[in-house]
Amino acid sequence: MVRRRVVTASDRQVPMLEVGSPAGRPVVLIPGLTDGLGPVWLPRTRELLADVPLPLDRIRGLVVSYARDLGPATTTRDLAGALGEVLDAVLEQPAVLVAHSMGGMVAQHLAADRPELVARVVLSATTATVEASTVRVLRGWEALVAAHRFDDFVLDAVGHSFTGDARTERLAQVRADPPPHPPLGLVERHRRLTDACCTHEAADRLSAIRSPALVLAGSADAVIPSSGSRALAAGLPAARFVSFEGLGHGFPDQDPVRYEDTVVPFVLGT
Repeated sequence: MVRRRVVTASDRQVPMLEVGSPAGRPVVLIPGLTDGLGPVWLPRTRELLADVPLPLDRIRGLVVSYARDLGPATTTRDLAGALGEVLDAVLEQPAVLVAHSMGGMVAQHLAADRPELVARVVLSATTATVEASTVRVLRGWEALVAAHRFDDFVLDAVGHSFTGDARTERLAQVRADPPPHPPLGLVERHRRLTDACCTHEAADRLSAIRSPALVLAGSADAVIPSSGSRALAAGLPAARFVSFEGLGHGFPDQDPVRYEDTVVPFVLGT
């Protein structure tokens, strides 16, 4: 069952979903750039997030979106500050953060600035320093979204995120059955999150992150190179690095069994 609520942070309304057991260990899922066009208040997004790859009978899953109205020049650290306010309001104990891509960038700042809120953190397909190759990919997507070429955007995102037969199959699926176009009012939101992602820098803050970390990467990631994830892990005081060989940015979806086998024991502390 998916439960929806809205929390006020920095005078903005932040929507979130709760899944799993209310009495379970809190696990916060921090979204990536997809939250720009697919925030949790959209029914389609809620349907997708209802099946998170975690043992819902043992955790209290919190899927926290970003604010509906993002200001200009919003940074990943700003997003982390608002998220910290939300967690202050809803948590009774430190949470495990599970964060992918841009969500992992936000999680780095949150873990550094608010260590009392973070028990441990999973950082997948992310980096402390955004490289020029990542900026080129994200700005390419931004141009397609700004031109309202949503089908082309989805095809390009899929092409950059998957590898091998999975890539071929998913591209065919999207061409045969394109997802519904997002509300046009979300285009600017996507652009502001893109700006935040492209300007992310946290390499000088990693030593402040004392919680245990699990850093995951796809060795063939065409969005955020695995070298950035490996450097992120090397800069953290207490991190383990795992590479998904031959997989790209979407490795949690492409190999969900291995992803769950790797992440769930860490999340549960077993």
